[in-house]
Amino acid sequence: MSWIQVRATFPEAADLSPYIEVFRDYGIENTLEEAYTLVGCLPRVAGSGVRASELEAALGQAGAQDVAISELQDESWETNWMQFFKPRRVGKRIVVRPTWEQFDRKPDDIEIVLDPGQAFGTGDHPTTRLCMELMQDAPLSSLVVADVGCGSGILSIAACKLGARSVVAIDIEPVAVEVARLNAALNEVTFDAVVGEGIDGLPMDAAPFDLVVSNIISAIIIRLACDVAAVLKDGGLWIVSGIIVQNWPDVLEAAERSGFMLDQRREEDGWVAARLHKR
Repeated sequence: MSWIQVRATFPEAADLSPYIEVFRDYGIENTLEEAYTLVGCLPRVAGSGVRASELEAALGQAGAQDVAISELQDESWETNWMQFFKPRRVGKRIVVRPTWEQFDRKPDDIEIVLDPGQAFGTGDHPTTRLCMELMQDAPLSSLVVADVGCGSGILSIAACKLGARSVVAIDIEPVAVEVARLNAALNEVTFDAVVGEGIDGLPMDAAPFDLVVSNIISAIIIRLACDVAAVLKDGGLWIVSGIIVQNWPDVLEAAERSGFMLDQRREEDGWVAARLHKR
């Protein structure tokens, strides 16, 4: 597989964190930072060229001085990622590792394997880690799960390996859905992955759900609160992440208005994730 590289240069002394979030919004969770330059890659699958062009425009609107799109061979991308993409333990049981690395597996470990270029959703971002930690704390055995905004599918894979009875994953981006399907095959798990927006795009024959996971931005979580409540069983769980600390009060207020109560809240590096249950 080949890759599309997006390289963006920003003014000196700029805070790069908002720009990192622009990359993340367009499906690239992890970026390489090189002196006021951010570099990320999309796998070359159907629709990724359009996605890269949309990212280029968004970065320009956000203040990038220069954005360049180029083709990248497997070897170059893999060499870059191998410098820092190492096996990472997330919570007590999950270990995320690239295909070329090995680790000493404990009897209860759950292994999620990813290719180097499938970087959006490697467990390296706090929002993804926090989600997986909360999933481990909520027994998933025999649950029906929806992953709204699935990205790479890493949370759907985790749900399958944590014992979920069935999982349906949805993302507005065809590129993300294609990569989620590739990752599912790599990890020898099965879940439905569909292109669609929000709760309305989910196959309703799977509802009601026991658990919905949403690792997306705060504004969308707020907008989805009522819809998620409508497709959850009474007492069902909603795990939310991708929330910056400043937006957390608004997210919690919207969730409580929609009939949710807070079970647990976690924070890391300015990001908040939470597990809510439907009253």
